Amino acid sequence: MTKWDEKFRAGYGIGGAPEQALIRAVEHVPPGFALDLACGLGRNAVYLAAHGWKVTALDSSQVAIGELPSNIETKCVDLEAVDFRIAPNVYDLICDCYYLYRPLFPQIRAAVQPGGLFVGVIPMVDDDPAIQPMNVSYLCQPGELESLFAGWEIVHSYEGKPNRHPSRRRVAELVARNRQVPLPPSP
Repeated sequence: MTKWDEKFRAGYGIGGAPEQALIRAVEHVPPGFALDLACGLGRNAVYLAAHGWKVTALDSSQVAIGELPSNIETKCVDLEAVDFRIAPNVYDLICDCYYLYRPLFPQIRAAVQPGGLFVGVIPMVDDDPAIQPMNVSYLCQPGELESLFAGWEIVHSYEGKPNRHPSRRRVAELVARNRQVPLPPSP
């Protein structure tokens, strides 16, 4: 059993609401194919599926994945494994909330179809002494998340305390649209 299996078995994340940045990002977007990275108990995946999206949810915890409803495709995977790959040009939306593994970002960019969206909410470095220390490897630096999507249309960008939880660690929120021009259909 992994550390995350133990956390989820102990009740971590139960009753979590979907991210507001995600809700706002898809409000007027027709549903398509979505990927939820490090989905945990699936608060974002469940929201998307309930709104017509075909969702694939990935997490390293079998306990968390086992809690997701059957209308969501689930895979228990190590997102940091050397052989892990996200299929390119497949998704209309990829969301990555509260998980940072920098080597995945080139794959994320390649996997979002032209016109598709990336929605991220990533913890940031925070000098607030009341905030619990955290390994800086898992924290965004100021401007970092937006810079990872240079060349994309930035629909929303925010760095600061989460609006619903001002006592928590700062986050970087980003909604970015892949500006690549879709290829015409094959004859």
